[in-house]
Amino acid sequence: MQEYQFQLPALKWVVDILEQQGLDRHRLLAAADISPSLLRQTSGLISQLKVAKLMTAADRASQQPLASARCGLSMPLRKQGVLAIAVQSMPNLEAMIQMLKAFLNAQSSGTDLDLVQEANLVRAEFSLRFADQLSCDSMHRAMLCNLFKTFQTLFGESWRATEVWLMHSFSHTKELSQLLNCPVKDNKAINAIVFEQRWAHVTGAQVYPAEALRKQSSETLQRLEDLDDLIYQILPPLIYDGNTSIEHVAELFGVHVRVLQKRLKAKGTSYSTLLEDARKTMAVEFLVDSQLSIADISLQLGFKEPAIFIRSFKKWFKQTPLQWRKSAKGY
Repeated sequence: MQEYQFQLPALKWVVDILEQQGLDRHRLLAAADISPSLLRQTSGLISQLKVAKLMTAADRASQQPLASARCGLSMPLRKQGVLAIAVQSMPNLEAMIQMLKAFLNAQSSGTDLDLVQEANLVRAEFSLRFADQLSCDSMHRAMLCNLFKTFQTLFGESWRATEVWLMHSFSHTKELSQLLNCPVKDNKAINAIVFEQRWAHVTGAQVYPAEALRKQSSETLQRLEDLDDLIYQILPPLIYDGNTSIEHVAELFGVHVRVLQKRLKAKGTSYSTLLEDARKTMAVEFLVDSQLSIADISLQLGFKEPAIFIRSFKKWFKQTPLQWRKSAKGY
């Protein structure tokens, strides 16, 4: 089975949220074979298998059957402010969904998300590849609820799902329906969050009006004018998602490639430079996490093979990744 990863900063949020539910963090971490020292790291990755064990342990230890689901509803998406800016620029819901997919993969890899429109309803079809392969109820509930909450955050309190569809037969679907305030139906042909067709016509500016963003964070809003900074910040989730072409980025912002190139040139940079800088920063962050092999890092950064990553890293830092890691660790 492919190794799917989960962001360590997001793991810290998960543990904090579970503790707020009255659970013992030390017992949960021990049950999942997770070292408490990992929670002090500001970057890095952990196997989703361990996160799944953590969620399962939480559901078993809790007197409530849905500790994992409540955790998913409470867990914020990383870089929510940057996501708001990116979504604000999106011309339609489909583009917003693709941007959201990239951000979700940055937090928890292996998330597919697509939009399907019908006569009266819209379906956000999703696949949580790791949770599906493992058939882990607790992990699936947590990730589903996190996705559900993200939609609520995007569209605001007026948004309502009409149904949630799940492919597998899950325990506690009745309680989950009550928690989400909409019917949850299992044994469906697909996983999907279903909502009204009227939401298909919203634009990013309607979801996140500029005035609302200004009130939330004037500093964040200022970045709308700094296209190079904005692109640099959204590149990590795009790198995780494996879709870093300039054509894709231009489409996300609703502009032609030449317009994007011209605006970046006016800023004294280029898309290839921003992409390389993002990969350099991510490479250093990954190398600090000694659990990741060079091959794993190469895969996460979108290189076709480790040898290409090693050559690129040596060009950037005049050292191989292993040499850099040893010097950074002091041995």
